[in-house]
Amino acid sequence: MTRNLLVFSSILLFAGCGAQRSVIRDAAVYQAELDQYDRWATGQAAHLRKFIGEHCECGSDPEGGPFATSECKEAADFVLTVEARAEWHKSMSLWNAGLLQEEPPASPPAIAPLSCPLPPAAEGTQP
Repeated sequence: MTRNLLVFSSILLFAGCGAQRSVIRDAAVYQAELDQYDRWATGQAAHLRKFIGEHCECGSDPEGGPFATSECKEAADFVLTVEARAEWHKSMSLWNAGLLQEEPPASPPAIAPLSCPLPPAAEGTQP
């Protein structure tokens, strides 16, 4: 009985040890992945910006917003968010991985207010 209690106690004691694991990744591979994710996001934002300019109309959608449809409103929100914050998120990911020397600001940049037509893209935000 005492032996069973000791075995059971040992199992409980060590059961949580496996949850504390670390994954070590090659820094160059991680950097390449972040670069690719950034290209996908900023590329998509550039395509959506062009699509919005050519196919979305200004007006007030039923859900509230400066575009005639909620789909255009959502696309515009995506574009503005990616243009404002993609670089910050990439830098913060690199910082958290120990691959960046200078810490990014603690808070991400502000996102431009949603408006129709969209404000011009900041220089360097489109691929």
